[in-house]
Amino acid sequence: MEVITYTQEKNLLLKENKSKLLDSFLSNSNNAGNEALKVDTHLFIEAANKKNIQFEFIRMKSCVLDKISFNVSNAQNALIEADFAIADTGTLIVDTIDSDVLLTVFLAEVLHVVIPASKILHSMDDFEMIKGTRAVDMGRGIASVSVSSSSKELCFSPKVLCTMVYVLEDI
Repeated sequence: MEVITYTQEKNLLLKENKSKLLDSFLSNSNNAGNEALKVDTHLFIEAANKKNIQFEFIRMKSCVLDKISFNVSNAQNALIEADFAIADTGTLIVDTIDSDVLLTVFLAEVLHVVIPASKILHSMDDFEMIKGTRAVDMGRGIASVSVSSSSKELCFSPKVLCTMVYVLEDI
């Protein structure tokens, strides 16, 4: 008979819950039209640093790549990092005031978005509880708290032809 402590049981349930959140996010993101997959952090960095892999625009927070960023307005392949992911909708939250990142969401032909698995939340309610504000939907499964909610009359039509979502296994 195996005996586990209350703390061990809570940690086990937390890991199982995170795994379910990850699976739910991947499924809902794919249903939303993105190509979402789970990747090992070290393998992702190694692959992204290869010379034949080219990104014209890069904004990463959780890992450093040996690449430089070029012109935003001409970015065919862009790599950005989302701040949160919402499991029940497959939505990514980009919490930035960097106008280059916001423009890239609309101008890149292929948008590669990285999100650490530890940043996946169950619902938008969880995000609002953490940040104290609502995120505005910008289209293509990406929302932002930087875009003011008073600009709802603006019609965003992103040029993105493909959105690739990489969930980094950090939990």
